[in-house]
Amino acid sequence: MCQGDPMTPLRPTLLAAFLLTSAALTACSGGDEEGSAEKVDTPEQVLLQAKELLDGTSGVEATLSTDEDPGTDYLSEARGTITADPAAFEGTIAGRVLGFPATDISVVSVDGSVWIDVPFSGWTDEYSPQDFCGPDPATLLDPDTGVSGVLTSATDLSAGDSERAEDDPSVVITPYTGTVPGDAIREVLPCTESDDVEATFTIDDEGYLRTADITGAFFPDSDPITYRIAIDAYDVTKDIQAPK
Repeated sequence: MCQGDPMTPLRPTLLAAFLLTSAALTACSGGDEEGSAEKVDTPEQVLLQAKELLDGTSGVEATLSTDEDPGTDYLSEARGTITADPAAFEGTIAGRVLGFPATDISVVSVDGSVWIDVPFSGWTDEYSPQDFCGPDPATLLDPDTGVSGVLTSATDLSAGDSERAEDDPSVVITPYTGTVPGDAIREVLPCTESDDVEATFTIDDEGYLRTADITGAFFPDSDPITYRIAIDAYDVTKDIQAPK
């Protein structure tokens, strides 16, 4: 305990008293310089670290999704595995194209080509996620044009209250809100109309990005909606090949 040991002599020497006092202060304060530094990290430093962790991963399991309808053709969800080197994606997308709904469409992006498994037609690379106003999902881990670039483009940042993650109460997350320039968002959502979008990033207690909620007009002549980018797993590896 930090209040001392009851068996300590009543009249220790001056040197012993100094040593005991120093030890007690160290124990009570934690004596962890690194931990103390973490407490004074600015939001900019926190998001920079989150970018570095995202840039350094081999791959992720991730989802880009919205529950809202902007009233036009749009990408409602892209879900799957993204690898960094080589840049590739395997998963599914959903949305609305030419006024028709599209759900659970299998997609593979590799070697710069995006393959879509079109219902009743089979695999083709004649279409693009941009038909949904979406990105090539394989590029979302690109350090310059992917999700991590959005983190360090945010301005006017402020930290919210830390709380337990709903999906894992052992994890503490902290929200950071800010404004992201439209040019940075257009790297991820190429049809973005807004000059700036509002963003909330949740960072866990190890410094990893868990979610990013971005709100703006992401499609021509559309209402603003909120997209969520969720990183479900880091350091994923997968051999993704073009369909045969």
